[in-house]
Amino acid sequence: MTQPRTFGMPTISLPILSEPKKASLARHGLRIIEKLSVEEFEAAAIAFLNRHNILHLATCRDNQPRSTTVEYFNKGLTVYILSEGGGKISNLRENPQVSYTVADPYDPATDFFGAAGLQVWGTASVFRKNDDPDRFAEVYALRQTGESLERQNLAQQAARINFAVISIVPTRISYLNYREGFRRVVWQQNA
Repeated sequence: MTQPRTFGMPTISLPILSEPKKASLARHGLRIIEKLSVEEFEAAAIAFLNRHNILHLATCRDNQPRSTTVEYFNKGLTVYILSEGGGKISNLRENPQVSYTVADPYDPATDFFGAAGLQVWGTASVFRKNDDPDRFAEVYALRQTGESLERQNLAQQAARINFAVISIVPTRISYLNYREGFRRVVWQQNA
């Protein structure tokens, strides 16, 4: 598996809205953000990631795309997925470039402007629990803790299974959330 690349300072790209478009959105109670720092964007994206735990991971090998719905947890903008294996791991070993989406449920009939989601492009790396037990323990500790029977069972299962850990470091993020003022705001890592 390739090592993550080193990046420079990220940049933010905001759409430019015409005055008629702004007025139209304002009639629906929407004000789109027109100025945003990298730190403000990252805080909003992390808050969105923190509110969810399911993503749709797209991998590709031999020009054959594959989309897999998986549970995730995150530390900042870096996302982690525990996996027993399968096609996504084979794909990642061949091609570490991925894309994933995280979205709120959406019903345009009740709230046309209620769509909210992140589309993320990034580089994945994979390691197995038995290959690096200390790193696995560190990543596994990021998961939310609790005393529920389900969490206890998960911890016992994790102790027995040689899970693969998929780590995804984003290189580009597009955020849409009209209700919070985000209209296709793009965060991009610079090489």
